[in-house]
Amino acid sequence: MLQSLNLGWCENVGDLGVMSLAYGCPDLRCLDFCGCVLVTDDSVIALANKCLHLTSLGHYCGRNITYRAMYWLTHSRVKNKPSMWQSMKGRYDEEGIRSLNISQCTALTPSAVQALCDTFPALHTCSGRHSLVVSGCLNLTSVHCACAVQAHRTLNTIPHKAH
Repeated sequence: MLQSLNLGWCENVGDLGVMSLAYGCPDLRCLDFCGCVLVTDDSVIALANKCLHLTSLGHYCGRNITYRAMYWLTHSRVKNKPSMWQSMKGRYDEEGIRSLNISQCTALTPSAVQALCDTFPALHTCSGRHSLVVSGCLNLTSVHCACAVQAHRTLNTIPHKAH
């Protein structure tokens, strides 16, 4: 069964192709459709609902990807695997999205991407671990992984000595 596919920069790939892939390849784990500018939220929603083992998604330059796609990815775990939700607390690195390239996806909102990052703690924005790539998305500079948030909190709780 197909588990990994790179469709990057295939200009004619659109929703019909990606949605057919989602419905026909439920074991898909890695999909790169960077530069496929015809792909919309509908494709990502189909992937979220049908490809429950998806760990890596690349969609650089996805002008038609919005907050809807990010929320569907976030909620797909709860919706599709409700009995697993509690057991997943210690297994974030084993299942779920671990790599996401949404560079140049300028229609995304910080709250939607932050919700995704919070749901899948294996996604990192921190230095040296960048598995959530948001370059070129100036509106997403406030999105941070759990490591970066914890480091920021630690820095703010360290008492500063007066000079």
